[in-house]
Parts: sequence; C-alpha cells; structure tokens
Amino acid sequence: MKLETQMSYKLLLSSTLILLLTACGSGDNNTLSPGASTDNSPDDITPSSPEETVYTGVFLDSAVQGLHYTTATQSGTTNEQGEFDFQTDETITFSIGGITLPPTPAKLYLTPLSLYQTDDINQLEVVNLIRLLQTLDLDGDASNGIEITEQAHQLATNLNIDFSGDDFDQQVADFINQAGSAHQTLLANDEAIAHFQLTLNDINNKELNSCTSTHEKIGYSGFFNTISHNVSGKATIIDDCTIEISQFSYDGGGPLVYFYGATDHEYAGDNAFRLGNLLTGTIFNDATISITLPQGKSLDDLTGLSVWCVDFNANFGQMEFTP
Repeated sequence: MKLETQMSYKLLLSSTLILLLTACGSGDNNTLSPGASTDNSPDDITPSSPEETVYTGVFLDSAVQGLHYTTATQSGTTNEQGEFDFQTDETITFSIGGITLPPTPAKLYLTPLSLYQTDDINQLEVVNLIRLLQTLDLDGDASNGIEITEQAHQLATNLNIDFSGDDFDQQVADFINQAGSAHQTLLANDEAIAHFQLTLNDINNKELNSCTSTHEKIGYSGFFNTISHNVSGKATIIDDCTIEISQFSYDGGGPLVYFYGATDHEYAGDNAFRLGNLLTGTIFNDATISITLPQGKSLDDLTGLSVWCVDFNANFGQMEFTP
C-alpha cells in the first residue's frame, strides 16, 4: 500500500474510532409541561422513570456505511462513520437486503469477528463476509471506508446466503455483478484479509487499548535463525503489546506466510497465533516492521516468533526472546 494511502486510511480510522465513546442521553418525556392540569391526585400519577441512555457504536472493516441494523429499541442504517445506535444489554442484527448477518451483543465497536464470536480472522464465515463487504464498496477502495448502496439492498431483497458454504462465490456472483460497485467479482481471500488486518492492528495498537509498559519481558530480544527463504533479522519487545522486527530479510516466497507466536517454538500447536500482515509476495531487505499482539493475547503467550508458512506448517526461521 502506498504511503499516502496508508496515511489517509489511518486518519479515517482514527477519526472514526474517536467517536466510539460518544453517547447521547435522551430526555424524560413523562414530566408535566408548564400549565398542564394537576387535578389528578397523587395516587393517579404514575411516577416517571429515567429513559435508557442511547449509545453510539461503530461497525468496522474500515467504517462500513449503509448496513441496515435493528435492536429491540433502535433501527436504522449505519452512517459514513459506520455508526449505529443501541441501548445497554441489547442484541443488534445487521443486514444487506435479505442477507441477515448473525445477531450479536451491541458494543461500542463491532467487527465481522464479533458477529461470529471468534478471534480467528481466517474463519471461513469471517473471510467470506469481509470479502463481500469490501467487494460491495461503491468506489472499490476500502481504505477510505466501505459504502453499501441502496441498490445493493434492493438487489439482495430475496437473497439468502450461506457464508459457510463451499459454493459461496457462486451464491453471490450475480448479485456482485449487478450491485453497481467498482468490483464486478469477489475480492480474493488474501486481499480482503490483509485489509481487515490493518483495521484490527490500528484498533488494537493505537485507539482502543492503552498499551502499557509493565511486563517483565519488555526489552527482551533475539535474532532469527535462518531455515529457508533467506529469513533473518532481530525481534525486540517494545511494550506490552508491540514487537519491533528490525534488520528483517525474507525473499517473499511461500504461500500464506506470517509471523507466528508460540511458547517453546510450537508453532503448529493449538496455542500458536498469527501476528501482523501477510508476508507472502513482498521482498524484505533490512526492513523494520512493527507488529501488534492480537486481541486476547499477551506476552505470556509467547517465548519466540517464527516466519511461518501456514499451508505447509513450514518454519522459515525462528527466534527466542531473551533478556
């Protein structure tokens, strides 16, 4: 991604996330107005109760404009900041025409991960949803926000989609072709995931979490042992959620290659996890990269890193953090 595109993307996301803490209280509509009759006895008057506060949340894969939503008390369409209204302890359901997304507890921010109650960005339903959202974006540039048009809603009025189906691409092919967006075919998995990961990184690292510097591992570092594809470099723990990769080299080969974290170098184990963006296809030569721990993970969950090829469980190079 070009530098200017990254800057505009981060500015857009930052301005969107600032709005996450917005809440607007509504007034009490049950009080008597000046001059109203007071003939009723106290026993006849029902005491007024405070109305629930209405909060403003944001739906993000970039800010998604044009999603329809409903809760028990609220309904509407997300605006250009991806905003929706809700009250405490409500469930919210988003939709595009007849395509109803899984209901989820309403919060100040939601992502496709929230809808499927997962932290796995590679879960099939999540991947297919972000592919659809990004493909339906009116101008085809998800870095400046995603806009779902009313034309898309109308075309999808009678459409029912199985996001876990092996034939997902075929289910939405005609819909995408007629939706009026810049893309006429679905985006590839890797492209959609790479964009969504940028959003998650900014959420985790800069906006919603205050990344403290209290863990005993801060300052730990180590050098990658080269196994294949010319992997080399140094990893240093900067703070409680940030790791800097410096002097990094990698020839860009291999399918689905990422940084992976694990304890005791068990990168194929159930507790291993991915950090940062897709590395495949980019040649790195003495580069510096900042990666962020994903939601739900801490420095206690890793003792080292690998440049890991997911498809073949292949380790291209690994390091261990030491004081």
